[in-house]
Amino acid sequence: MSLKELTAEKHKLAESTPFMKAVFANTLPKDLWVDFVAQKIAFYSQIEMTAKNLGLLWKLSGIERSERLYNDFIQMKEDKSYNLKMATLDYMDYLSQIRKPELILAHLYTWHMGDMFGGQMIKKLIDAPHSHLEFDNMPQLMATLREMLDDSIADEANVAFNWAIRILNEYKLN
Repeated sequence: MSLKELTAEKHKLAESTPFMKAVFANTLPKDLWVDFVAQKIAFYSQIEMTAKNLGLLWKLSGIERSERLYNDFIQMKEDKSYNLKMATLDYMDYLSQIRKPELILAHLYTWHMGDMFGGQMIKKLIDAPHSHLEFDNMPQLMATLREMLDDSIADEANVAFNWAIRILNEYKLN
């Protein structure tokens, strides 16, 4: 089985959260999207810092999204404060404990590869700045990341999807 097949069930569960259903139905309130971007800034920064510390980012130049997420957030936010959700804080703590490159690769795969694929649909649905979904060298990044991946990271990629589900489920939608 491929990595995509080994993570398909968790991926589907993440896409089935009320938050993502609202995104795909184009009914998500803008303030919830802005809040989610604030959460992403935090955990993407942790993923990227851990990946950098483990020597992975030199091969993946241009994959970093946290600065672009921050720029998008600044353009969107209004006079409202945003607090990190407990799931985001717990996820950041989890990520900070990772010491094996292949494990952090699973989180890059889940989130950053997700931005390269599903993010391209999202930017058509959410009326907001999306510089974080624009990749200067997307085909090359995808190819390089795929070369670095193998099926052995499937369990950790499913852990990353579990974190995604937990974070997305913290948003209470009617």
